[in-house]
Amino acid sequence: MTQQEWFMVKHAVTGRGLVNSKTDSMSYRYQKEGNGFVFTVTGLEQQAVDSIMELRQELNVFRFVQRKDQPLVKHWYYVQGDQVQYDRERHTLTIYAESEIRYVPEDYFAD
Repeated sequence: MTQQEWFMVKHAVTGRGLVNSKTDSMSYRYQKEGNGFVFTVTGLEQQAVDSIMELRQELNVFRFVQRKDQPLVKHWYYVQGDQVQYDRERHTLTIYAESEIRYVPEDYFAD
């Protein structure tokens, strides 16, 4: 294993998972854009899209990166609801996040 990466969208208030690239049939692309971050997601079921759009003012996005022989790194992105868009013709969800917190979860657990 060189590197594994996966992506999740959660409802910030309840913690309910809305999308998880490890378990859902979908694909995503992550890129830095200016001072922010853009996630382009395709292949989502309509029910997931509807939930995300309904809760777009209260979303958190997570990206997990696991490199060989290194601890898991978690990236937590804060999303502004007006920066979540769905293109019905292309079946593409775009999420823009303005800030990121990067941390190693195992640093926060006591032995």
